[in-house]
Amino acid sequence: MLFSSSKCPLPALTAWCRAIRFSLSAGVGPVKLFKQQAKSGPRPLRAISAELATKLGKGSSMEDALEPHRDTFPPLFVELVAVGEQTGRLEDAYEELERYYETQLSVQRNFRAQITYPVIQFFAAVFVIAFLIFVLGILGIKMDPTGLGLTGTAGALTFLGIAFAFVAVIVIVLKMSANNVRFRSKLEAKLLWVPAWGPAFLAFAVMRFAVALRMCAEAGLRAEKTLNYCFRATANARFMACEENAQLAIKRGGDLVDALKESGAPFPPDFREALLVGEETGNTSEVMERLIEHMREDAERKLKAAAQFTGYLIYGLVALMIIYFIFRIAMSYIGALSAAG
Repeated sequence: MLFSSSKCPLPALTAWCRAIRFSLSAGVGPVKLFKQQAKSGPRPLRAISAELATKLGKGSSMEDALEPHRDTFPPLFVELVAVGEQTGRLEDAYEELERYYETQLSVQRNFRAQITYPVIQFFAAVFVIAFLIFVLGILGIKMDPTGLGLTGTAGALTFLGIAFAFVAVIVIVLKMSANNVRFRSKLEAKLLWVPAWGPAFLAFAVMRFAVALRMCAEAGLRAEKTLNYCFRATANARFMACEENAQLAIKRGGDLVDALKESGAPFPPDFREALLVGEETGNTSEVMERLIEHMREDAERKLKAAAQFTGYLIYGLVALMIIYFIFRIAMSYIGALSAAG
C-alpha cells in the first residue's frame, strides 16, 4: 500500500504495465516487447526488462523469470502476471495491475498531502526546544527544561540527536518494508491490531485478494490454485498463514466460501457474503469486479482516516512536549524565586 519499492517506483511501474498492455494488444510477442522496454521503457525497469527478454527467449515462464525479482515489485504483481500467463490473458492482467497501481499512486499522494503539515510542526517544535536549551546555556541560566540533564550547546545537540534518531528508526522501517516483501507482510500483519491503521491495512489486503480472485475466477482456475494465488496476493502474513487451512477445506469438498470461513483469516462478513452470491449464481468474476470498485473507495477512505489519526497523534505529541517544557520552566522559575526568598 504505502510501501512501494525504491527499486521500482510506482509511476515507472504503472507506465511499464501500460506499455506492456499496449504491446500485447498489438500482437507483439513477450520476448520482443521486453527487448523494446529494455531500450526505451521506464529507466528503473530497463535492466529487468532485458533480463526478462533473455530468460523468456530461453524458454522460461514469466512467473519463473519474475520470481527472483519478487522484492522489486509491490504486492500483487507477480501473482496476477502468473495468473494471466497460465490462462493466456496477460493483457488483462497488466490492465488490472495498471488500474491497481494508479489507485496506489492516488492513495500515496493523498497520504503525503495530509501528513506533511503535522510532520513540519513536529520538526518545528524539536528545533524550538533545542534552540531554547542552547539559549539558556549561553545565558548561563541553570535550568534544565527537559529534565534529562540537557543544557547548553551539548544538551541542544543531544536533544536533536535523540529526535532525529527517533525519525531515523521510522525511516529505516519504512525502507525495509519497501524493499523486502516478507518483512512488509509481517509488518502489515502486526499493524492489523493498531487503531485506524488496522482497518486500512485489512481493507487493502482484502482488496488485493479480491483482485486476484476476480482474475482467477474469470480464467476458470482450480480452487486450490486460486487460493494459492489469492492468499499470496494479499501480501499480509496474517492472511498467508491461513492458506493451509483453506486448502484443507477445499480438499474435504468445501467451496471457496467454506475455505475462507475455515481458514481463520479476518475476512469481513460482507466480503464472504458477496463471494457466496457469486458462487451460487456462477458469476464470481462479475460480483468481484463490482465489489472491487467499492473496496477501492473504502480502502482509500480508511487510509485517509489513518492519516488523520496519525496527524492528530503528532499534534498531540507536539502539544505534550510544549506543555511539559512550559511546566518544567515554570517549576524551575518558582524554585528559583523560593530559593531567593
